Amino acid sequence: MSPSAESPRPNNQVELELAGQRLCLRGDHSLFWPARSTLFVADTHFGKAGVFRKQGLGVPSGTTDADLARLGTALAETQAQRLIVLGDFVHAPPTADTPWLARFAAWRAQHAQVEMIVTRGNHDRGERLPIDCDLRWHAGSLFDTPFVLRHEPEADPRGPVLAGHVHPVVHLGAGRERLRVPVFWRHADGLMLPAFCSFAGGQRISPAAGDRVFVVGDGEVVEAAIG
Repeated sequence: MSPSAESPRPNNQVELELAGQRLCLRGDHSLFWPARSTLFVADTHFGKAGVFRKQGLGVPSGTTDADLARLGTALAETQAQRLIVLGDFVHAPPTADTPWLARFAAWRAQHAQVEMIVTRGNHDRGERLPIDCDLRWHAGSLFDTPFVLRHEPEADPRGPVLAGHVHPVVHLGAGRERLRVPVFWRHADGLMLPAFCSFAGGQRISPAAGDRVFVVGDGEVVEAAIG
């Protein structure tokens, strides 16, 4: 794969038409749907670094705060009235005294005007958080014409699926000069989002002919040529 000649837009996003709808693929790993004033993110995995530190692993702190700040900026820039997290909102079920939870509650209060929905992912074990944060949890897929919103990217006869779960990445370059970068992946069944969590691994994808892949890096989005 190599970057195509298409450049990202000045506000660090690329527009994509899907099922007759204009979608904005943003350099912060979020997806904006202007017609419904809706911002999508996938795989936020809030609290992941803390879980690893409890296991004795030396991982950096502050990743959840950084991701919340980035998400707040995305809401401000898009003026979205609705935020939908496409699964794996948390990395592990928090208790009421989990440190990041209070910080999230304060962040949520700052964005009280925004409706927030979570389509539950495999890490979201439980119906709700142990504190009231005004989140609406939805098990399984959520149909919002023309899109099917869910965590795992399974085909659905109702329409294109917007999903996460895989943390899609591609490798760019050749030989020792290779980069592993997150991507948006437009495939036959819909659109897969990159993980929003800044402390997330990724799975290398194998795009088919006709697919489109959009590389995300340094706050920009660039379409990559397949082949």
